[in-house]
Amino acid sequence: MRFSMSSRVPAAGLIGLVAALVFVVGCGSTESTSPQSDGAKRVLLVHSYSDAFQWTRELDDGIIEGLDRAGFIEGRDYELQTFFMDTRITYTSPEQVSQRAAEALEIMRSFGPDILFVTDDNALKEVAVSYVLENPGGSVPMVFLGINVDPSVYPPIQSLDAPGGPITGMLERIPYDEIFHLGKRLFPDASKIVILADGGSSSEFVASTFQQDYLDSESQPLEVMDFLQLQTFAAWKEAVLEYQDKADIIGILNYHQLKDEKGGIVASRDVVGWMTKNNLLPELGLVSEWAEEGILVSVGNSGRKTGILAGGLGVDILNGRDPGTVPIIDAKLIDAKYNLRRAEMLGIDFPPRELVSAARVFHTIGDAE
Repeated sequence: MRFSMSSRVPAAGLIGLVAALVFVVGCGSTESTSPQSDGAKRVLLVHSYSDAFQWTRELDDGIIEGLDRAGFIEGRDYELQTFFMDTRITYTSPEQVSQRAAEALEIMRSFGPDILFVTDDNALKEVAVSYVLENPGGSVPMVFLGINVDPSVYPPIQSLDAPGGPITGMLERIPYDEIFHLGKRLFPDASKIVILADGGSSSEFVASTFQQDYLDSESQPLEVMDFLQLQTFAAWKEAVLEYQDKADIIGILNYHQLKDEKGGIVASRDVVGWMTKNNLLPELGLVSEWAEEGILVSVGNSGRKTGILAGGLGVDILNGRDPGTVPIIDAKLIDAKYNLRRAEMLGIDFPPRELVSAARVFHTIGDAE
């Protein structure tokens, strides 16, 4: 049985698993209604964000699909509980994040999972790491996905190559090389890009490590003029307008934690709505989900493909593999998505070969295709 305990009801080696994705990533997941067996495992999923984010939904669906593809069927082989911390929209202050983490930890204690999956940084730090520190003798294995920080900063994780404890998983790193090369193919006359980000913790980490990540990319087909982390929607608007005559492309990392004049979070649809009326430059999202909301093109880590990989790894661990010996990797599973309605507004025609290879193509501003 799947259910959300959030404030709203929501709708063998790693290399081998990555290779397997060449042929497993085309199908949808299934949910079994077969009766649960007496020996069923307990699986807990804790998401940092809510299922309002396609990224979170894709991670969630991918994990279930990965379990299924490894022969692990819900209702027969495992019982599932899912908790959305919702720390990007609703519970954003440190105190609220701690409160949501406490709720997740209580579920850990009452549900007694055989494995825990956590997505994005808040769930890793506040739930998985906290649980291990509170229960040093505990044996609950944990798999994380979508992590921006270097997880070896946490005491239970000794290193990326050999975690040494119950926690392993997959990083999320911005694929600058692939993004900038696609941007250059789509807009061959472009040479300069400015990157905008909100004031969230994920944006802060990416901004702090950008220079090294960018310099480590294989080549630099686009010059990054600035990487701006902006706290308010007013500052965002000012930056977009300022760079209309300076940059060729507006790069967009995150925009879901911009604040209004009263300190409240501005709805992402309002940010995109303003962009569609006032920005005349091509937009290149650094997260693959943003095209669904109305950003012109977005390239980034695939939530679904990463989830499938993590689900398969979880089955390996449930079958006896020691998570402490599983290297933490950046799986580099990338999707490109396009919004043709936004392209029409900007008078842009995408090359057919790029659209054919796209993970998804959207035809409206919003979530309808």
